[in-house]
Amino acid sequence: MNAAAGVMLGVLCLSGISCSNFRTQASQPGVKVWQVNSLTSIAGYQPTVIGNPKVIDAGTHELAIAFDGIDDGLLINSNPIAGAEDFEIEVEFKPYTGYPDNIEQRFLHIQDPANPDRRILIELRLNNRQQWYADFFMRTENASITLIDSTKTHPVDEWATIKLHYSRGQMKGFVNGLEEVSGEITYLPISPSASTSIGTRMDKRSWFKGTIKTVRFSTK
Repeated sequence: MNAAAGVMLGVLCLSGISCSNFRTQASQPGVKVWQVNSLTSIAGYQPTVIGNPKVIDAGTHELAIAFDGIDDGLLINSNPIAGAEDFEIEVEFKPYTGYPDNIEQRFLHIQDPANPDRRILIELRLNNRQQWYADFFMRTENASITLIDSTKTHPVDEWATIKLHYSRGQMKGFVNGLEEVSGEITYLPISPSASTSIGTRMDKRSWFKGTIKTVRFSTK
């Protein structure tokens, strides 16, 4: 394990997350864990900062980034799932109260700006009961799919994980480790030159209001 990975693991261990699990992940090929805790470097990439997101204490002996739901976001010149046929994308985050101003929030978006017909988004929706529910989206030139179930709700202002899983023509959505939605689509690889936006849709709309701590990509 190199020095950077060791520092990352140390931060994860302080959070109370199983150190052995993350040590295993860090040593496996095809697994990338982005700590969203800096406005100058995320996983070695210098993000383009949109608006005024803030680095804050996540309350678990580690840092995270808070987004105001108005004009805050990060754009990272990297496509961590480039070349993958099967993959997972998982976000550790805390949505804030935002209804009715932030009903639709698209907070992770992978796309090559030169090809809008291939993109992946992880999103959420808010209702008027201080709850959120997950929304997963994929588009190719041949098809698109939206996975959403407004009955699978979760409280705002609490930490949660949300995960998009794709394998062999099937896309699934998980919240806190439990499968909530699934559907079929044939994924067409997104260009290695694509970028990843965090906290907003890539075209600077559908802003996220809350805190994001970690994004994990697996292409095993």
